[in-house]
Amino acid sequence: MIPPVQRGALWSLLEDVRLRDLARSGEKLANIAKYLNRSTGSVRIRAARLNIALAKSGRLSACPGWLELTEDRTSFVFMPERAKIVRKVFELSIAGLGGYTIAKQLNTKGVPTFGRSAKWDQSTIHNMLRNRATIGEHQLKRYRNGEEFPEGDPIPNYYPAVIEEALFKAAQEARRENLASGRGRKGRLITNLFSGLLTCAHCGGLVKFHSNGNAKSLICSTVLEGRGCYRMAWSYQNFEESFFELVVKLDELGKAVDLHERKALTELKGLVGWLSGPEVYEARLGIAIALKAFVSKFEIASAGPNPASSEPYARIRRDGPRRYFEITFRGGAAHTGYAAGN
Repeated sequence: MIPPVQRGALWSLLEDVRLRDLARSGEKLANIAKYLNRSTGSVRIRAARLNIALAKSGRLSACPGWLELTEDRTSFVFMPERAKIVRKVFELSIAGLGGYTIAKQLNTKGVPTFGRSAKWDQSTIHNMLRNRATIGEHQLKRYRNGEEFPEGDPIPNYYPAVIEEALFKAAQEARRENLASGRGRKGRLITNLFSGLLTCAHCGGLVKFHSNGNAKSLICSTVLEGRGCYRMAWSYQNFEESFFELVVKLDELGKAVDLHERKALTELKGLVGWLSGPEVYEARLGIAIALKAFVSKFEIASAGPNPASSEPYARIRRDGPRRYFEITFRGGAAHTGYAAGN
């Protein structure tokens, strides 16, 4: 007697063969589903997984909000304007904004929603950010006791993709960082433009934003965790000013010859110029997004090139006289910046 597990596998194999034969004969989807005693949706998903072409007769029941269906409901329609909105949502998430703030930004700018709701809300943003349909993937689901469960393997290239997988992965990493650090909603001016970008030139640890009342600094995470490194910090405001000075200097002197560097510097310089205007939030948001897009390496040496040793639990001092940073734009060389005012 054939064991139940093997019987199930054999039946599935025979059903696959039958599906191929029916599809090859040009049968309509509805008839194939009837012959196989399956729903049309189940047959379509199975055919896509097996790379079996079906006759264009089946009607699609739904699609993600950023796509539409053709009039005969047999295929998807790519909508460029909605695709731009989806991309913007992912870019804002990568810049460190939470779902609440992203929804607020879209509503403030009057960006139309994809459904019947008049306004964006954070649950819609969160659902979009974790939905792999944005990269064209479809996951068949089943429901049991009101709960949703995935069924089978995801099917790639089922929908027209509206973003690249690299952008999707970057957003997931940014969301994990936000959850781990307790970040989410952003203040009126976005406190830290360099979130997740800075590393320590001395130990390689992540450099974090640290606030102690009015004293806001950038400090090596190794120091904050009491595991060593040099107990020096860089005042956040001074670091911002130092970075802006370097951007303007490089752009004006034309030192960056690479095309990608030129694009990055021109965009950053323009955004820095907007900081003195009325749309400060938009300017700072643009800088945060541009940094995530253009920077491949950003090291900070708060204690200078050859710092003096310090006791493991000595007071953390700020703004050493020889502090500097090095930034590398994607595809370019490293550029060194020094403390503003020194």
